[in-house]
Amino acid sequence: MVRGIVLFAALAGGLCGSSFAAAPGGGIATAGGISASEQTCRACHTLDTTKVGPPFRAIAERYRGDSDAVAKLKKSMLEGSSGKWNTGAQMPANAISDADAERFARWILGVK
Repeated sequence: MVRGIVLFAALAGGLCGSSFAAAPGGGIATAGGISASEQTCRACHTLDTTKVGPPFRAIAERYRGDSDAVAKLKKSMLEGSSGKWNTGAQMPANAISDADAERFARWILGVK
């Protein structure tokens, strides 16, 4: 039983990896699985379709070529935003680290 708990803890630690990738079903995953940050974002965003907020592909398209894109996306994630997509929805500030917000912003911008 204790060995199983230790193994679970070791595997769960892998979920907090630092690189995002497309996961099956359009989610974002770390090297070890779906990140906690991604789970929060999936409440309102998907890869391809509008949910409450715009799809990640649309965000990537809008900011592609913008030299300040990472900073703008980070700011929206950390401080929240509204009115950018004319959906009437307001994105709340997210409880993620500055480093995670930057990694996630870079992941979004890399979506093709």
